[in-house]
Amino acid sequence: MEPIHRGPMVGRTVLVTGGTAGIGRATALGLARMGAHLAICGRDRESTEGAAGEIRAAGGGQVEVFVADLSSQSQVRRLADEVLQRLSRIDVLVNNVGGYWNTRHVTADGLERTFALNHLAPFLLTNLLWDRLSNSAPARVVTVASNAHAQGRIDFDDLQGERSYSEARAYSQSKLANVLFTYELARRLPATSVTANALHPA
Repeated sequence: MEPIHRGPMVGRTVLVTGGTAGIGRATALGLARMGAHLAICGRDRESTEGAAGEIRAAGGGQVEVFVADLSSQSQVRRLADEVLQRLSRIDVLVNNVGGYWNTRHVTADGLERTFALNHLAPFLLTNLLWDRLSNSAPARVVTVASNAHAQGRIDFDDLQGERSYSEARAYSQSKLANVLFTYELARRLPATSVTANALHPA
């Protein structure tokens, strides 16, 4: 087992959504190795427990597990309630969860899934956890966007892709929404000790 690096994340609690695979899993593992008290959220318990076990085995220490399908707004709210019950502080929220679909899907809320998962989920979750983040300050909100945002346009006349759906257009629109959300969140934060950042994973 690799030793936990005792660095700047020791004593800090980090919640990573979409922490079971890809960028989210790598992010969670890296933060855990830096000593963070890590919490990950995944869509199903088996894969989330598996990712948590891998992180622990790699020297990641304590890992909290949360299960929710964040394309559902009721599950975002349930997740927030569970997080607030179990985590006394949140130093970093990493809004990583996202998806890309070739065909149009509608969620239980009647929303186009790309927009629901990629933008509305982090928007809602950040707002629901805001008081805990603020009370844990200095804290940080990190939203995983994409350079695809540069091709994005918010089509308010067809926000849900009902008239015309393109997977690339839906994705780039959602990533532009991530960036605009982050800019506006940062604009509202000067008087607080919470910072907001969006990033393109490279």
